Amino acid sequence: MICPQCRAEYRQGFTVCTDCDVPLVPHYETGAALAAPAAPAIPGDPNQDPFCAFWQGDDGRLHAELTSVLDSAGVPHKTVRRQDHLFNLNNYPAFQIAVPFSLYERAERAVKEAFDLDASDRNAVQSLTAPPLLTDTSGSIRKLPASLSPPVDEAIPGPPSAGDASDWFPEDAIAAVWSGDDSSLREMLTASLNENKIHCRWETARERFTIFVQPADESRAGEIVREVIEATPPV
Repeated sequence: MICPQCRAEYRQGFTVCTDCDVPLVPHYETGAALAAPAAPAIPGDPNQDPFCAFWQGDDGRLHAELTSVLDSAGVPHKTVRRQDHLFNLNNYPAFQIAVPFSLYERAERAVKEAFDLDASDRNAVQSLTAPPLLTDTSGSIRKLPASLSPPVDEAIPGPPSAGDASDWFPEDAIAAVWSGDDSSLREMLTASLNENKIHCRWETARERFTIFVQPADESRAGEIVREVIEATPPV
């Protein structure tokens, strides 16, 4: 007689193994050894524990986070990507994650805990979406109060004044040194004159701008205007 578990041999008359407490069985007539117990299935074995679909979607960042959670939980996984299909790529999601059937519940628990999902929701994993990278703050952006922004006709680049403001009276600027319809050029010329300590003002008429300076500054201002327009140094 022989124990089917520990294979200890007993002489005739014994019916139970003293170590395993299981009934003894007779020797095979051929003398062959008893068959060893089947080894446990390996997770992912295609015959005993195949991979099954776990999650699919198009978010690459969420896919990376899910695989990281599965790795931490010790759950084997495979990913099928859209480019792995030969035809009809648009009919497949960008990523498809599969896990062994025997570890599906472990994988599901790990993901629900990691993303704080409802444990009772069977579709929680598949309906999972990645959190936004940055908080949407578009609604909290406000413009500066009007009192902090200069009026349009005063938004002149360069120094706000030229030279000593005590002897500057805008009505004294009667000599025109430039006229045109280019607002950008008008601003550039005004800034250049201010930087050279020449007071100036400008007027608008029929969509054209005219810059005026004091008669005493007309000659020098004309040279500066020519230098800016022609990009040549003054004579």
